[in-house]
Order: sequence, then C-alpha cells, then structure tokens
Amino acid sequence: MLSKLTIGLDLGGTKIAAALVGPEGEILAEDRWPTVPERGPEAVSDDIADLVRKVAGDRWGEVSAVGLGAPGPLNIKLGLIYNAPNLGWFDVPITRMLEKRLQLPLFLENDANAAGFGEWAVGAGRGTQDLVYLTISTGIGGGIVIGGRVYHGRNDSAGEVGHMTILPNGPRCGCGRLGCWEALCSGTGIANNMIHRLREGAPSTVWAMAGGDCAKVTSAMVAQAAREGDAEAEAAMEQAVFYLAVGITNLVHILNPEMVVLGGGVTNLGDQLFVPLRALVKERAYPDMVKDLPIVPAQLGDKVGVLGAAMVAMRNERP
Repeated sequence: MLSKLTIGLDLGGTKIAAALVGPEGEILAEDRWPTVPERGPEAVSDDIADLVRKVAGDRWGEVSAVGLGAPGPLNIKLGLIYNAPNLGWFDVPITRMLEKRLQLPLFLENDANAAGFGEWAVGAGRGTQDLVYLTISTGIGGGIVIGGRVYHGRNDSAGEVGHMTILPNGPRCGCGRLGCWEALCSGTGIANNMIHRLREGAPSTVWAMAGGDCAKVTSAMVAQAAREGDAEAEAAMEQAVFYLAVGITNLVHILNPEMVVLGGGVTNLGDQLFVPLRALVKERAYPDMVKDLPIVPAQLGDKVGVLGAAMVAMRNERP
C-alpha cells in the first residue's frame, strides 16, 4: 500500500460515521454524527464535510482521498445515490456535492460492497484474491471481491444476494417478493418464523421472553431459547441455518471463492451458527469446491463501514 491517509465515511439513515485511516488500515481518529436525512442532501453534505475536517484535524494536508459507503441503488460511475429508502433521497449527485466541499477526490461505493472490500483488504480476508462477504442482520447484504476488486456488475447492483429466490412461494420478503434468502434466514426472517409458530399455538419460552407480544420477538430471543432446549426455537434456528447453507452453497458453486466471510448481528451466535452451517455447506457442495474453504466470521466489527470505505479510496476502486 502507498503511505497515505484516507477518510472513510459510512452514511446511514441515522448516523454518519467517519474515520481517518492509515495505510495498513489503522484508525487514527474517528467520530460519528446523526444524519437527520429529512433536512435534505445539501444540509447533510455540509455536515459530512465538517465531520471529515474534524476527524482529519491537523493532518488534513496528508489526506489524499475520501471513500463513502452509502445505501443503494447507486451509480458509482456518475456518483449518484439513485434511491435510498432509509434516507428518502432520489438521484442525489453525492460525489460531486462532496468533492466540491472537500476539494478532494471522493470514491462512492455501496455500503455492503465497501464492507466486503474492507474485510478483504484488512480483515478476515487479508491475503486472498477472491471472497464473498455476507452481512446477516435485519436483512442479508453481500459484497463480492474478484481478483482484488469489487465486482459491481452491469449497473452497480451485483451482490444483492439477499434477494436470491431460495424457496419459491416461500415467505414474503420486505422487498415484496416471495421466498427471498433474507426472508428465510436474516434476523428478521428468524423472528418471523418464530412468530408464525407462536401464532399457530406452538409452545415456546420465546412467548414469555417477548412478554406475550409477538412484535417484540427477536432472533436473539430465538437463539437463546434454542440454546436452552426449547424445541420450537431449535426448529426455527435449524431451518434458518439450513437455508443459509443452501444460499452459500449456491454462491460457492457460482463464484468458487477462496473464502466466505460472514458479518452482521446474526453471526454473534458463534458456534451455534458456524458449526452446523459449515457441516451443511460441506454436505451440499461439490467436494472439490468446498474442500478447505474457510467460512469465517468477519473481523472488523462495527468499524467495517468506515474501514471499507477508506480502503476503497486507498485502492482507487472507482471503475
């Protein structure tokens, strides 16, 4: 890597995180501010510029570029946020707006792609050429790195793995389609599966955990109940892990990666998730494609957004 500093930005619906990052991925300074996106892109861009300068401090002159991980859909070539539901923004020329304010090159990337690139560059995937990164939390997102570069696809939409159809006519996804991967095994999918069981009258300690309110059921409750031997919770978790393995097997067969890296809140389950998941993928995949394939937890934690964006800027990932 070149000896230079970059700023990594992670733009979300509730917060803007920023970090000053060194050439080996070391965070030298960081901060986060609320987004308040309803004020509009111009006001938020002003805040982002102020935050960048605050984080850079007296090392502003050493900053060579800024990376921005943002929710999609995006056009990274034109620097546009097309449609970000969490922000309520449409056709926002965010790259031009921030470059004008900062007088620095800015590299826009989908937030999941940025996270995957961060894990590839300075996280669990360091030393590989190809990996698949998955973030499994409220939904399922993905980033694909091939030959050390993010794979963007025809219109910057590659990696939307959460919307693979895994079970035709399965549960309805938040996107409106049936049987999407994230509807089956994201945190939301696990909770919804458990809620369906409870409403069907299945006995489970999850009901008491949620205070008798299905709206309060979470995947963490389901996992805890499963660890404590609750049969219905065990069945819900087994189903989620099975469908997660089906999707990963599909990706392994299509992409033949060196590594699969899993991040997001659901991966906090640790061995409860990874042990049966690895066994199921090994059972379902072609032996040569899954032999010695690491399926590992992400390493960068809640810093993955800013570190990934900083690495995108550092490696000049703009196509």
